[in-house]
Amino acid sequence: MAYEIVKRLELATDRDTLNKLKEGVSSRDCKRGKLHEVFQPSFDWKECRSTRFINQKLSYMHDNPCRGKWNLVGSPVEYKHSSAGFYMMGEQGVYAIDHVGLMDDVDLNSR
Repeated sequence: MAYEIVKRLELATDRDTLNKLKEGVSSRDCKRGKLHEVFQPSFDWKECRSTRFINQKLSYMHDNPCRGKWNLVGSPVEYKHSSAGFYMMGEQGVYAIDHVGLMDDVDLNSR
């Protein structure tokens, strides 16, 4: 969405707004090549307290590389940086992980 907003501002030659968006880029992000800060940085923290909610979040993360403009792979298990292969096929991937149900501080029976 941010790319589309910048594109439309460029088409409208709205230099004032584009300059304000450039001013919002941190020096760290600027060094990485970021040109505009369209949205205010935020973090929407949600506590995972149920099996249903955890599975919903895992599905979202696993399906993400298969959708939208990225469409990197046809199946979640094909994306090498994903834990999908572990959860769907029992195979460790590039990064070794433990099953979320084995975490000491997670009580999936509480709700």
